[in-house]
Amino acid sequence: MPRRSVRQPCPHCGAFNTKRHSILVLKKVTLHGVTPHGVQRWYCKDCCRAFTPERPPSETTRYTLDVHEKAVMLYFDQGSAYRAVARELQRMGVARITPEQCWKMVQALAGNCKAPWEVSLELKPRWSGFIGVDADHVQVASHWEAPMLGVDIGTLDIPHLILAEREDAETWLFYFLVLKAVGYPFRGIVSDGDPSIWSAAQLVCPGVPHQLCVKHFLDDLHRYLRYRSSHGRGTWRILERFENMAHGCLYALTLPEVRMRLAMIQVDPDFRRIQLHDGIGMIERNFTALTQHFACPGLPRTNNVTEGTIRKLDRRLTPMDGFASHQSAWNVLKMLTLHTRFRRLTDCRQPHRHRNGHNPLQLAGIDTRQLHWIRFGQKPRRTMEETAL
Repeated sequence: MPRRSVRQPCPHCGAFNTKRHSILVLKKVTLHGVTPHGVQRWYCKDCCRAFTPERPPSETTRYTLDVHEKAVMLYFDQGSAYRAVARELQRMGVARITPEQCWKMVQALAGNCKAPWEVSLELKPRWSGFIGVDADHVQVASHWEAPMLGVDIGTLDIPHLILAEREDAETWLFYFLVLKAVGYPFRGIVSDGDPSIWSAAQLVCPGVPHQLCVKHFLDDLHRYLRYRSSHGRGTWRILERFENMAHGCLYALTLPEVRMRLAMIQVDPDFRRIQLHDGIGMIERNFTALTQHFACPGLPRTNNVTEGTIRKLDRRLTPMDGFASHQSAWNVLKMLTLHTRFRRLTDCRQPHRHRNGHNPLQLAGIDTRQLHWIRFGQKPRRTMEETAL
C-alpha cells in the first residue's frame, strides 16, 4: 500500500497544494558546541511562495534549553552579573554570547515562570499556619514599587508574593484573599503594625490572632521619644532607662512578668516627673496586640523570620540597581521566589539547626528530590511561545 504523503498548509493562502522545497540549515548552540539542524521548507503551487512551517518554541532561538537553564542557574544560584554569566558560558564552550543575550535568556525563562500562588496551588504544601507578612521596595524605572510577601514561620516557605505599584489596604486585601484561596491555614499573623495590613487581615480572616512585632514597636517608640516628643533638657538618661525597661517588659518570658514590669514602669517616679505618660500610653494601647503570642503557642513575638527572608531577596535585588519595567521586575521576582523555595537552608542556628540541608518546600512536606526547580517552574509550551527569543 503506497504511503500517503503529508503536506503542510500554506500560511499565506491556506492551500494544501504544496511540495517540499529545500532544507533550511540552522545552527543550534549547546553547552557542548554548535550542532547543525535541518528544517524542511515548503513551496505553495497556488501562490508561488516558499515558506517554513511554524517551529516549536525550542527551535525559535539558536541557543538550546540547556544553555538557557545554565544561564539562569549561574545568575540565581551563584549571584553572578550578566557579564560574569556570559564569561562563564564562553569558558564552557558557548562562543560569542553577550551579556544582553544572557539577559534575554533569563527573561525568557523568568517570564514563563509560574507565580508563587500557582506553585502553592499545584504542590499544596503543609504549612504551619503562622505567617509573617511585610513589604519591600524595588526601583522600577523612575518610581518605587512594593513586593508584598508572607513567610510561613514553621517552614520558611513563601506561599504568596505580589508586586504592587503601591502598598495600601486594597492591595493587602487582594493579597490575603489570594492567600486564603490557595488554602493557607491561618492560625496566626505577625506584622509590623501597618494599619492597612491589620484592616485587610481582619476582613479576610477575622478572629485569627494578630501579633504586633515587638521589635518594630520598640523602634517606633524610640523614634517617638527621641524626635517627636519633648520632655525637657537633661532627660536623656531617664528616657534611656525607660526604653530599657520597656524592652525588658515586652521580651519577658511569661504574661504575669510582662504585667509586673509594666506596673513598675507606670509607678516609676522619674517617669512621672518628666511626664512620660505618652510613651506609657503607647504600650498600654497596644498591650493586647503585643502579647498575643502568649495566648497562641507557636506564634512568634517578632517578625524576624520575614525580615530575614526579605534580606536574602535583597542580596540579589540590590545589585541589580532597579528595573526598566514592571514586567521585567515581576519576572525576576517570580524566578527568585521559586529559587528561594527550592534552595537548601545552610545558616539556621539553634534551636532550628535541624532545618539545615532541607529547602522550605521539603520542610512543608513536599518531596522535591525529583523536581528540577527551573523546569518545574515553567508553564506549558503554548505560553512559552510568547516569551521565546
